[in-house]
Amino acid sequence: MDMLYSYNGSDAKKVFRDYAKVIREEFYQGDLELDSSDHFEVAIEKALGYPISVMRVKSTSGISFRRSMEDIRENQIGVRVIWFITRGSLALVRSANSYGVESGECCILDSSDPFLAHAEPDSRGVFEASQAIVPAHLFLTHLADADELNEPFPIHMGGRRLITRFLDIMIEDGDCLTRVAAESLVTSFLISMADCLASRIEDVPKRQSLIDRRFEDIDTYIAKHLTDPDLNYVDVAKNCGISTRHLCHVLKIHNTSFSERLWSQRMVKAHDWLLSDKFIDQPIYHIAYMAGFKSAAHFSRMFKEVYGISPKECRVAGATRAPSHRIESVDCFDILK
Repeated sequence: MDMLYSYNGSDAKKVFRDYAKVIREEFYQGDLELDSSDHFEVAIEKALGYPISVMRVKSTSGISFRRSMEDIRENQIGVRVIWFITRGSLALVRSANSYGVESGECCILDSSDPFLAHAEPDSRGVFEASQAIVPAHLFLTHLADADELNEPFPIHMGGRRLITRFLDIMIEDGDCLTRVAAESLVTSFLISMADCLASRIEDVPKRQSLIDRRFEDIDTYIAKHLTDPDLNYVDVAKNCGISTRHLCHVLKIHNTSFSERLWSQRMVKAHDWLLSDKFIDQPIYHIAYMAGFKSAAHFSRMFKEVYGISPKECRVAGATRAPSHRIESVDCFDILK
């Protein structure tokens, strides 16, 4: 096992600088914080590296690490980190929920979701844990259903002994393994994890798929920036932390396109404003600009195509008619060509 970093002293700035560098190089981008202390004792060891990495961390100081959406957009590494807490505890704050992981428990972190993790030493002042850093494709091959777990979990005794033995072999003898042997050992380790979690996963309600979550992210961003006349799919993709091609892929799976999501939301908003008492004194061209249209003529033409009447007729009649058809769809993949 290689020693990536070791320090025993009182120089907080050095610990912060060197520890943060190791995390960025071996894990992913984010912000590190250390609890105030007069003395720091930190050690980070690494085994394997292929097809997964196994780390062992020991610290006498509390450590916090935050990974934000901005970090994810800048550093879109796809890994799962399986934590095995040996001493102390780990507090996790995630978008789905928050929970604590105690000694003897495990948890799984997804690098594509924002989180805040705080490692807290035990009563004797020591935090110790092992981590299996698993690339997304391997995790989804063997442990896809474990993505549903939004809580810590103990591993039942029989499975725990087997998993611990696999973990120990990877930690102690990883440097001696050939790539073929390492692949076989890691596969056995992940399958054993899946077997131990099978009954627990069955009891967990299925959460949204990643595609559905990304679709909600796209729709939410469009809704928040609807009035921006220059809103485009490139900006939406960037601010949702995905590529433009993936954005188009997500929308295509939901049988829609960027132009359809954008203009249909604008039309609904404009229709609501036309009939609202709060905007009764607003000229129709103001309503058009408020909804993100660059010209009143474009707004009127599209409004009549969707609702069958002009904006003026709609306001006068106070009509609430369902759209006669969907907004004309433009395929994002054609745009990308």
